[in-house]
Amino acid sequence: MYKDKLYIVYLIISIVSILFVIISLNDLLFGNQALMKLITLKSVGNWQYWILIASIIVFSYFAYMSYSVLNDMSKFKKLLKSSSKKTFIENIPDLERISKRLGTHYHDLLTQAKHKWGIRK
Repeated sequence: MYKDKLYIVYLIISIVSILFVIISLNDLLFGNQALMKLITLKSVGNWQYWILIASIIVFSYFAYMSYSVLNDMSKFKKLLKSSSKKTFIENIPDLERISKRLGTHYHDLLTQAKHKWGIRK
């Protein structure tokens, strides 16, 4: 069940981490007072550099994972809408991998498509 909401979790973590990147960069480099009045990390001292590095790493990873999930969702839907049985059969391993990664909803869609095309396995 949790796999169905994985994209949303990845996206939220990406957004939070990019906010930490912006706040850290503002505190360390830019010093925009308007943003510093809203929120600042000055109270953590030298940990600001570590927060900046960690948030860049976290953002990079989860942005990639969000892109990967979105790409898999797009590929899955494109292959299911294919009007060619041959194309569908050639891509069954990819479809099964994607459905396993994305959760029960996609597994159910794949099962329905297999039934539609008359594929037993």
